[in-house]
Amino acid sequence: MILYLLLSFILGTAVGSFLNVVIDRTTRRESILGRSYCDHCRATLSTFDLIPIVSFAVLGAKCRYCKKPISWQYPLVETVTAILFLLTFLILVSENNLSLATLAYYLFLISVVIVVAVVDIKFSLIPTTFVFIASFISLFYNFFSFSPSLFAQHTAAAFLSALFFLIIVVATRGRGMGEGDIILGFLIGMVLGIKATLLSLFLAFLLGALVSLVLILFGYKKFGQTIPFAPFLISGLLISLYWAKPILDWYLMLY
Repeated sequence: MILYLLLSFILGTAVGSFLNVVIDRTTRRESILGRSYCDHCRATLSTFDLIPIVSFAVLGAKCRYCKKPISWQYPLVETVTAILFLLTFLILVSENNLSLATLAYYLFLISVVIVVAVVDIKFSLIPTTFVFIASFISLFYNFFSFSPSLFAQHTAAAFLSALFFLIIVVATRGRGMGEGDIILGFLIGMVLGIKATLLSLFLAFLLGALVSLVLILFGYKKFGQTIPFAPFLISGLLISLYWAKPILDWYLMLY
């Protein structure tokens, strides 16, 4: 078991390193193929410069060649991806739901939402192409994995969630939400189903409100300024993906 957990973590760091390439190069409209290079001096990086997490620490967060700072994005994405991969393996094992197809689907989904969250944080932009692809894969997975009634429920949740965000976009004329949130809402509904989607959206708005309040109190934002919302939607999605049932059971016990 420990070996599998270690392999999950190592795989996560490697995938996280690749996701950093995807995040940087797709936003620059560059090919994801080809050797990695320093963002400052454009020097081609060697294998020893690209060991996930380790290279960042050994190099002291500086480029080996030009000595300029390396963005903290790289180790953070690698670490978060590794933790989520490990957590996914643990939860699927604990739920007796581990299969190659399910594990691959979850890890793919995690990879996509990490890219979406980081791009939105950096550029206030949701890369809708990735969300469309993930939605299609989720639809395909649900069709072959769920009963007809459960498949219909997840599909209905996707359209209802997208409609919810469409109403917000229209009502606020795009100031409250962007069109990318509509597509992301569709993906959330497709992945989670109706009950878990409601929980996910509640958590997203709650986390968004709390973080906004903290930023305003510490002077990083002014009242009325917007912040990227995709990271909160994705946080709600991941929390609900892993723990929707115990959270909802706990909530119902209160009543």
